[in-house]
Amino acid sequence: MGEIDYMELLERAYKNLPEKRLDAAATERFTLPRFEVVISGKRTFITNFKKVADTLNRKPEIILRYILKEIGAPGVVEDQMAVIQGEVSPKTLNLLLNRFYEMYVKCPVCGSPDTKLVKERKRKYMYIECMACGAKSPVKPI
Repeated sequence: MGEIDYMELLERAYKNLPEKRLDAAATERFTLPRFEVVISGKRTFITNFKKVADTLNRKPEIILRYILKEIGAPGVVEDQMAVIQGEVSPKTLNLLLNRFYEMYVKCPVCGSPDTKLVKERKRKYMYIECMACGAKSPVKPI
């Protein structure tokens, strides 16, 4: 029985590997959803609010609290949608969603969206805990 050279085995293994694809669709598994906004009278309705919150793995109340604080308007979560008192453009709401994602969802260490937001009860601070890399990063309280 003849011995097979290590380099020959390595070359054979590399030939059997699938080719790497470098297009954006193959490398990006998570896409940030967009708000579907309807303005009726002096109220703004985000019709897919609950779905977006579920995608981001955050409570709808936390996302809405952040948005309302930024725009300075009252609002509530009703069933699957959010209702904001006043007219707010879809562009503004989606920009705030992007900011929320960058600050409170995306892991600052590895960039993974697989995180959870944890609030310390004894101390009044919050942090992001990453499920992918295990990092714990402090964030500004909402």
